[in-house]
This record gives sequence, structure tokens and C-alpha cells, in this order.
Amino acid sequence: MKSIPIRLVAATLAATAAISGQALATPSETPTSQITFYGGGWTDAIVRVQLATAFHNPDGCPVTDGYIVDPAIGGAQMFASILLTAFTTNQPVRLVVDGCSYSRPKIIAINMPK
Repeated sequence: MKSIPIRLVAATLAATAAISGQALATPSETPTSQITFYGGGWTDAIVRVQLATAFHNPDGCPVTDGYIVDPAIGGAQMFASILLTAFTTNQPVRLVVDGCSYSRPKIIAINMPK
């Protein structure tokens, strides 16, 4: 049985990600911060938030006016609820972002430190 060269596997995975439109990103946390803006989308049920700290954009998403909760991901309603609660109570959050959605960093988890 012949083994497949690692370079070929890596190139295949990169090509597959490029075709599917998904980045091979690594989840990354924002600094702990208060939410300064909370808004909903126009044509889709997206939630966009902005933080008081410097914008964290590890995947180089083209739009830099906030972070997105994509309605297509599991937990989107829970994320929107957590963010709204944090916004209205001025509770700081740490967002975990991975890749881009609607051209902005996509929130995949939220932490609320004490």
C-alpha cells in the first residue's frame, strides 16, 4: 500500500476549502470587553456587535465594523441572547471568532468572565 505525500494532502485540503468558500482558520479570542453596539441584520437574522477594544480580525475579513452571529450556525439564537444580555447589563465578554461570515469575523463562542 502506497502512502500519499503530505504535501498532496495539504494541497487537496486547501483547494477543497477554497472551493467551498471556507477558510482553514484557527479559532481566536478577542480581548475581554464591553459591547458598544448591538444590531440586527437587514435581510437575514444576523446579529452584529462591536466591542470597546481594538478590532480583532485574525482571518482578515474585509468588513471591519463588528462581529457577526451567523443565523445558519447551531446556537445562533443562544449567542444572540447572551450578547443582548451582556449589552444591556454592561457585562464584559470575550468572543471566539473563526473565519468570516457576511464579510465580518464570525462568532463561534462567547465567554463571560466575572
